Amino acid sequence: MVDTQTARDPALTEDATPSNLEVELKLAGSPETLANLDDAEPLRRRAIGQGMIQRMHYAYYDTADLGLRARGLSFRVRQEGRRYIQTLKSGDDVSGPVHRRGEWQVEVAGFEPHPEAFEEPEARAWLGSVRQEDLRRVFSAEVRRKKHVLKDLGADGVIEVCFDEGEVETAQGTVPIAEIELELRRGSPDALYRLAMELHALSPLRVETQSKSARGYLLATGKPPAARKAEKLALPKRSRVEAAMAQTVRACIDHWTTNEAAALDGRNPEGIHQMRVGLRRLRSALSLFRDVIPEIQYAALQDEARWVVKGLGPARDWDVFLTETLPPVLGHRPDDADLRALRDAAEAKVADGYEKARGTIRAPRYTAFLLTLGAWVEGRGWRVVTAPGEAPMTGSAEKLDRPLIELADLLLTRRHRKVMRLGRGFAKLSAEERHKVRIAVKKLRYATEFFRALYPRRKTRGYLDALERLQDALGVMNDIAVADGLLQLIGDAAPGRAGGLVLGWYDHKVAKAEPELLRDWRGFAKATPFWHDTAK
Repeated sequence: MVDTQTARDPALTEDATPSNLEVELKLAGSPETLANLDDAEPLRRRAIGQGMIQRMHYAYYDTADLGLRARGLSFRVRQEGRRYIQTLKSGDDVSGPVHRRGEWQVEVAGFEPHPEAFEEPEARAWLGSVRQEDLRRVFSAEVRRKKHVLKDLGADGVIEVCFDEGEVETAQGTVPIAEIELELRRGSPDALYRLAMELHALSPLRVETQSKSARGYLLATGKPPAARKAEKLALPKRSRVEAAMAQTVRACIDHWTTNEAAALDGRNPEGIHQMRVGLRRLRSALSLFRDVIPEIQYAALQDEARWVVKGLGPARDWDVFLTETLPPVLGHRPDDADLRALRDAAEAKVADGYEKARGTIRAPRYTAFLLTLGAWVEGRGWRVVTAPGEAPMTGSAEKLDRPLIELADLLLTRRHRKVMRLGRGFAKLSAEERHKVRIAVKKLRYATEFFRALYPRRKTRGYLDALERLQDALGVMNDIAVADGLLQLIGDAAPGRAGGLVLGWYDHKVAKAEPELLRDWRGFAKATPFWHDTAK
């Protein structure tokens, strides 16, 4: 947002972020951490004038059925001194490291909401037929804010930095606020990441993926944070490699971080699952574009992503065991004391797994990786030599400007051929050989999901359906193999007989499902690729 005070300064509004688009990155920390950073050197040397201290009171409104929230809207009135600012934000239900939201503001007389006061067509379109009498206060917030405006952030970047401390209050309780908002006033989002990296290096912080209103709604409703699957990636058909790589990696970051809150909460197993999927999609995307990424950067990013996936792994594996693998067996033998003991032991393992996952997400290394990756994408870091002795990639400019469709044809052909080669004689393959097929199928699936928008939908549907069926069938086999390893980890915490019952149940199920798996393989092998076969 561009406030009325700053808008009078042409030096700060020329080429600025549009006034109806808010672009910000939030960093969470303890009150002590915020106090340590308030006068930090990266802020002091870039500050324009003195910092401003404000005490602000917020009232958030919605309809009785929370209809605004359901459409991703946030409607609030904020008191600053004697002024009352009514604000509507769109896209407020989507989390991620950098929030890009529509924002419209108008001054009103008091805390009473006045939806009709918005004059912008976009705001009125979002609100639709909502009237003043439809709105009720859902929660409030009290915030002490110290604000700085910084310049000299590269390419004339200007960032508003706000240290916010306070709490969100609902009828159900309160949640504390201790965060630093970095709001882009002018320049590229990579300036937000670079400044955040400087602050994190001085005192560990965590990227806050949820807005204040999102946290207020969670407290008010008592519902767990939502888990979200990946949005369909809509790469333009005429994309060039560099722009497509940036868009793809950014989508992977948003997918994984959107599920961070649900993973930390732990009540919805899908949160940790989707977070891992997002990170695996990121690793797959990096491998697809490996030819245009300097090797030292590629290796470092893959190592950090692998570290996070590993930290989340036990929670996900035990979730699957407890919610998918064990229930059918226990349902068939509900009074079996050994199986109930196995369930109790698995629940303890799930708790341990989530503690490890939370420790990973809250680790300074995790924050450093997320900020480094975000700065790398937004600042086109693959064009920069980052280590002594590192040479620019040969022909990188030409490769980056190459039509994406050419690369997509090449990579899809290679990955398809690898699956077919590994799956030759599928019916006679060992479990280990089928596991290799599953990994190749998963990588092919990610590639098809990234690139499918480049091709006519009528040509992609049949192939994708066959690929998804095969991956799902192979995934069941993998879950059983994982369960075998988990049962060994339980050891004496549950009777060995219980593990035997589980494995016996699934051995029978696998044998019974074998004909269907073979049909899925044959169906995929007969599916017609939708791209041009250009691999040599």
